[in-house]
Amino acid sequence: MHKVILTFKKKIALVGVLALTLVAIFVGVQQLIRIYDQGDLLLPPLPQHADVGKQPLLTYAQSLKTPFPTDARALPASGCATQSGEWLRNENTNFGAAMDPTTWHNMHLFIPTGSVLWTNQMSATCGAQIKVHASAFGGDPADTNARTIKVYRIGYYNGAEAREVWSSSPIKLKRYNVPKVRSLTRMVETLWPVTASFTIGRDWTPGLYAVATVNDKDIIENLSPLIVKAAAGRSKLLLVHSTITWAAYNSFGGRSAYIGPINSTRERSRVVSMDRPLLGSGINHFDRDGIALVQYLEQSGISVDQIADTDLDRNPSILTHYSGVIFSGHAEYMTNRIFKSILAARSNGINLAFLGSNTAYWQVRLESSPSGSDRRVAIYRDPQIDPITSPSQITIQFLNPRINMQPSLITGEVTAGVHVVGDMTVQNKPSWLSLPQGAHLNGWSPNTEIDSVVKNISSPDNTHIIFSGKFKLTRFAKSTPSANQAIVNRSYEGQTLWFTTPSGSAVFVAGVNYWACELSYTCMESNTNEETRSTLKSVTSQVLNLWQTRGIGRSLK
Repeated sequence: MHKVILTFKKKIALVGVLALTLVAIFVGVQQLIRIYDQGDLLLPPLPQHADVGKQPLLTYAQSLKTPFPTDARALPASGCATQSGEWLRNENTNFGAAMDPTTWHNMHLFIPTGSVLWTNQMSATCGAQIKVHASAFGGDPADTNARTIKVYRIGYYNGAEAREVWSSSPIKLKRYNVPKVRSLTRMVETLWPVTASFTIGRDWTPGLYAVATVNDKDIIENLSPLIVKAAAGRSKLLLVHSTITWAAYNSFGGRSAYIGPINSTRERSRVVSMDRPLLGSGINHFDRDGIALVQYLEQSGISVDQIADTDLDRNPSILTHYSGVIFSGHAEYMTNRIFKSILAARSNGINLAFLGSNTAYWQVRLESSPSGSDRRVAIYRDPQIDPITSPSQITIQFLNPRINMQPSLITGEVTAGVHVVGDMTVQNKPSWLSLPQGAHLNGWSPNTEIDSVVKNISSPDNTHIIFSGKFKLTRFAKSTPSANQAIVNRSYEGQTLWFTTPSGSAVFVAGVNYWACELSYTCMESNTNEETRSTLKSVTSQVLNLWQTRGIGRSLK
């Protein structure tokens, strides 16, 4: 059996264990920024234009009539071999790479050392050719040892948690420069040549894959996500990965949608590109919202098809092939078409499960890059600097009066706190959910974000709270410049809820962004105790098994 050894690198020791403290993450970000030679370049501000008109508020009653947006192109056929209903059981009989939970938990790639890579597609079907762009990075510039490009399918495999499906021959990687940012959008994009390529085999089992650079000591140095798509409707459930959000948090090149080398707010990227390696908080999101959840699902025998959120933007009709749709821990960024696709699904008896929080906070716009369509994400956040101002395209908060589509239309909740800690207790146990009275959810990460129920005309009027608890700001969050006294003294409440719609759709909202992460021992940022993890796994399994029946909401009480 092939064994991959993943060590806790010396470099990351400067950052500390990311899952334990926000202070460690802050130190890591600052160190990451210093990797890049951006000098003291302060770019000119973006030009401003006249303000944008306001839109009428979309009410919950009106949203029930939302139609599916028209597909941007025909739904592509899958090139993968037809699979039986026992595909997951069969897949789990394969030998996997020997990576136990401890090994995964120690796979800290926040600051990679040795090599990095990205692929020209993050989502494809069997038969597609994937181009890999890799470079030596960080570490010792004199290190000329060869690296190998390997592809792993993420799953359970009787505890191995991944299976190697392809490997290149050893390659001596060149060290390519990170482009200096000169555009007003502050976008970082690498134009590195193709290092290697592979074709997704017809016999590859659809699901979540990771393309990796592996050094001569069998240590994985960097990962790039790859979603292999099955034929629509192979499973009753569809998992939509939030690749747009992963891109927003990606800080390769010293910039993300949040930070810049100097004057973070001003120098952050207004457009982020997927044509660059994934690291920093971006790769953490891939692990906690993607890898951990998929490993739990396949261990639990829950069959799902998987796509990227960019696929959903392109083909909203794909949702009609499923009884239930799952969004993982942090679907914070989405397009107008994705938002309306969710509304349409909910209004057509398709069940929804949001295994996180802070859903549909920012509206973004997808753009093409040199490697293909939908590879850049516009995130201006200011209606007077975004050059495109139509309500369906402008990149501001969904709840902004210039869009006026409240996230509570989808979840019944509103974002209540960021970087908070606290515990949750069962409040009202629905008859369809087996749960011990007084069950607790304890030990959430200090990086936790929470949602709370909101009552207004843009929310369902039949929300039912399952878990609820008081949270408080971490010491680090209190010390940030934006933490004024009103924010510090605010009462933060995190809530898990469910509701049904007139169409029979059932909606489950976790209300905590680490819900998906804590389902798996392998999640790097896992922080809860065994009792909490057991409760989370039980609730999630019950929800997803019920959600496989379209219109299940009609029978839930």
